[in-house]
Amino acid sequence: MVVTAVLDEEKASSETEKPARRKRPLAHHSLAHKAAAAIMVATTAVALVCVVAFAAASYATLDSRASEGITDESHRYASYIEAAQLDGDELLDFLDEQSEFMGSDMRVTLIASDGTVLFDNDVADVSTLGSHAGRPEFVQAELNGESSAGRYSETLQEVTLYHSVRLHNDDVLRFATTQSSVWGMMLHMLGPCAVVVALALIAAAVGSRFLAQVISADLMRIDLDRPLESDAPVELAPLLMRLDAQHRRLEAQASERRQYTANVSHELKTPLTVISGYAEIIAAGIAKDEDVKSFAHTIHSESQRMRSMVDDIISLSKLDDMGKGGASGDDLGVDMNQTVSLESLANDACERLRPYAEDHRVSLTCEIERSGNEPVVVRGNMQILSEMVRNLVENAIRYNVEGGRATVSVIGAADGSAVVRMSDTGIGIPPELRERVFERFFRVDESRSKETGGSGLGLAIVKHAAQVHGAKITVMGNDPQGTIIEVRFPAK
Repeated sequence: MVVTAVLDEEKASSETEKPARRKRPLAHHSLAHKAAAAIMVATTAVALVCVVAFAAASYATLDSRASEGITDESHRYASYIEAAQLDGDELLDFLDEQSEFMGSDMRVTLIASDGTVLFDNDVADVSTLGSHAGRPEFVQAELNGESSAGRYSETLQEVTLYHSVRLHNDDVLRFATTQSSVWGMMLHMLGPCAVVVALALIAAAVGSRFLAQVISADLMRIDLDRPLESDAPVELAPLLMRLDAQHRRLEAQASERRQYTANVSHELKTPLTVISGYAEIIAAGIAKDEDVKSFAHTIHSESQRMRSMVDDIISLSKLDDMGKGGASGDDLGVDMNQTVSLESLANDACERLRPYAEDHRVSLTCEIERSGNEPVVVRGNMQILSEMVRNLVENAIRYNVEGGRATVSVIGAADGSAVVRMSDTGIGIPPELRERVFERFFRVDESRSKETGGSGLGLAIVKHAAQVHGAKITVMGNDPQGTIIEVRFPAK
């Protein structure tokens, strides 16, 4: 019940000091939908690439065959005309007769040497055709004996191929054929391709859903308590390793919390037992009048000790949240951008704790070592750093010996770094225990701690305060006896 009260107070303090953070709603993403989208996009892309590639290859093949076809046809007719020495009306009659046997896609034109059109199987009245003297295929045939050319029509999305041969009488016989351009061919293929793509998308949707079910089944077989022992595909190994690391971390945190709760319960039970015992004696009326004042003083002392311990627990909890990344300084209402003078903190701690040092017959001194005239300052939170320095000084006094010395030194370096060094001539800390002194409720000398009233949280607070300021803390032995604790802050 005591532990619950402390933890409730700790929780209430955290909730009042930091604004409530809005929780992001759980996102519901369908693995099947994601897989379907990915496969569909890939399928569509592959289909489009295949369509373009097929159209380009088909066009190249058809273009090559069409060119070869009109070239062979023009050579065959030219050879016959040359051999028969056809000319004039005989040539025109021959071409008129042959035009009946030519395909509808083949156009034959006879052009005189001056560019006048003499015959065209596609035009009844050739007089309506203008001069072809400037046509490239005619000019090249007159010069070189034959020529090939092509013209593209953007309106019709077609390409017209020409092959011209110069005859023995200097007339030019031109063959032409028309075929769709590559874009026209793709437009013609658009319907069938759309059907193919649609079928591919349907297959992708069905396949992706099956794939999602397979993946989901593999995920459901994972044992969250022992993820690395699960029978899962190798592709899930990174996920399983992260789950295992998280599981171990949660187990360690749970164990630490159980230990922490047990320690809090144990530490609070002692003062509560004392308070309860003396209160029962007073309430029963069996205490002597001269003892009531002494009992009341003991009850007050133990309650103050318990209150101090609760305050330390709450402070440590806040520092723990900041150190582990659970909350930032802004979330907790802590300004971590203050310019803090370590010199002032050390002097204030010595002045406040000097009566405490005199009661323990310990000589307390404060030393300042500057680099030039620059004051020794760091960036952080004044209250946290003040509590850190106070705990260092108080700890050095509490665990010192009668007639001993405690010296707090503040040292500034030229690069802007700073050091707070607390040295004492006390009971010292064995080397094997120097790492453990920062654990909560750990004491080197349990009986001495009870006598001096230590809570066992002072150095834990020092460690966490140093961590949230990026400082490094070191524990060393002092010569001839005692301890040196050094907190080194990085350069500003």
